[in-house]
Amino acid sequence: MEYSRLQDKCRGSLVGGAIGDALGYEVEFMDLCSIRRRFGESGITRYVLHEGVARFSDDTQMTLFTLEGLMNGVIATKAGKIEEILPYIEKAYLNWYRTQLESPGKLADSWIGNIKSLWTRRAPGMTCLQALENIKMGIAVENCSKGCGGVMRVAPIGIFNAVHRHIYDYSDTARIAGGAAEITHKHMASTFSSALLATIVMNCISDESVDSMQFYFIITGGLIMMKEYYPGHDKEWSKFDSLIRRALDFGKSDCPEEEAILELGQGWIAEEAIAIAIFCVMRHIDNFEKCIVSAVNHDGDSDSTGAIAGNIIGAILGYAAIPAYFKDNLEIEPILVSVADDLCADVKIREVNLRIGERYIEHIPAEVNAEYLIKS
Repeated sequence: MEYSRLQDKCRGSLVGGAIGDALGYEVEFMDLCSIRRRFGESGITRYVLHEGVARFSDDTQMTLFTLEGLMNGVIATKAGKIEEILPYIEKAYLNWYRTQLESPGKLADSWIGNIKSLWTRRAPGMTCLQALENIKMGIAVENCSKGCGGVMRVAPIGIFNAVHRHIYDYSDTARIAGGAAEITHKHMASTFSSALLATIVMNCISDESVDSMQFYFIITGGLIMMKEYYPGHDKEWSKFDSLIRRALDFGKSDCPEEEAILELGQGWIAEEAIAIAIFCVMRHIDNFEKCIVSAVNHDGDSDSTGAIAGNIIGAILGYAAIPAYFKDNLEIEPILVSVADDLCADVKIREVNLRIGERYIEHIPAEVNAEYLIKS
């Protein structure tokens, strides 16, 4: 029963992130007034389908490549040190970069690359593209970007480590996630945000149940630890800490949601994206739909705030608590469920399933293969 509950929470976090991403992607570049004019006073609350599918953005694409890079690294290095794992995540991001520029084809050491929908441009972040172009060309990445493109993709690190604490602990989780974000985003606010998100997901999955008080302690405890893990950045840390605590306070208050989110920002930058997500989870900690709807209906980066909120609330409530109408029509939903299960699997079993190229496809049903995967 314990494993089943962990599996449910792992599924909830990964699928929840894709749901928030897909719901928010439709309104990513709309302000709240425009959203309400189109969808009514409550804003967008259900998917807009394209050819019968609720499409997610680059956020979920990159999340899946993070997952692949992490698992490739764990297997290849036999659960090696953080600095040994990060090159595999970088390689996975370079594979994602190819999906944004090339026609569908085989990618070295990649099973994710067999998924057709990942070979489409879904408003990819320019910082990610430019940074990966530099890496591809052997040029150092020297930006000072704190765009949310770093934080929105690291949830799989928290999911994996929640199940496998004997391999990587809380500190490792923070450092792997922070390092993964730093591959493309060099500002410390991005590092803080990414490290904090992964540890939030880790703790929300590990804890049997999470209420508002427990969630508050998870966040504030994480803030204390992030400062310890990344010393020497007091000015940036002070601003980050203040914003996240303000999000928690708003979540506990009766401040109208629209007003609270306006105070926190628009989510285009990392600390604002995770702050909005934390507010929405705190305000609606026992209701998946209300949390996601709150997270995407605002003036800013709706898909990223929705994805981050979905990663967290899904980790708290689990897959079974997600309404069916959010699972139905979600792009590659069966594959998302299957890879979430893979994160829960014993590493030795995973090594059999996740061998190069065709390894993952073997345990996806044939009808799913035909619908979602590139034909050989």
